[in-house]
Amino acid sequence: MFKPRLAHALPVALALAGAAPALAGDQIPPLKPGQQMVLASYFELSGTGCSALSAPIITITQKPALGTLTVTRTQGVVNTSSPKCAVRSKALPISQVLYQANKPGLDHMSWSVTFQQRWGPHGKYPRMDYGSARLRIIPGPAPSRQ
Repeated sequence: MFKPRLAHALPVALALAGAAPALAGDQIPPLKPGQQMVLASYFELSGTGCSALSAPIITITQKPALGTLTVTRTQGVVNTSSPKCAVRSKALPISQVLYQANKPGLDHMSWSVTFQQRWGPHGKYPRMDYGSARLRIIPGPAPSRQ
């Protein structure tokens, strides 16, 4: 199923781990070879003190056939909505999934995300998330940047 996640808004989720929201397939314009897109951004805050944790670990589980999928780590400012956070804007380490289109066609990819916080009895299980995308790449050169 099509679940790309764009990096424009990064709300804090239930366990104070974050991911950008998923968009419907008709909201993503097709890419052209040479174009790049941020598919997902992930961050994590501690559940007790709302302090920044290390960027989550992203593992590519299905590589795209028509482009390149890259995982990067960066710093970004996140506006939190959690009542536990005294400061609403925080600079946090963020992990991102980037896609670079290379050839026209329909491309599929997926990844998993492992957060530091654990759940279950005695914190036995790592908190996991999964993402996937199906992107359409159309023929033609990428639009020039002006």
